[in-house]
Amino acid sequence: MISLETKITIPETLLLQKVDEETILLDINTQEYFSLNELGGIIWELLSKNNNLKEVKDELLVTYDINEKQIIDDILNFISALIKKGLIEIE
Repeated sequence: MISLETKITIPETLLLQKVDEETILLDINTQEYFSLNELGGIIWELLSKNNNLKEVKDELLVTYDINEKQIIDDILNFISALIKKGLIEIE
């Protein structure tokens, strides 16, 4: 089960490119592209600096006027989707 205590590892085979408000990920192993919305891109950037989901949540709460429960749900749903696509690993 994924929680805010889950540690995330981003594989070195993923490349990131920002295009306007959109974040594009390229998996160089599969040559697949993935598009992230604005919030997904922000979460990804925070994850790339720190693999601690609690700290990602805390940073988002300080930066944006978002309800804490909503941001936790958004983070956990986003992480679940990344895991299903094989874009991140959990420890």
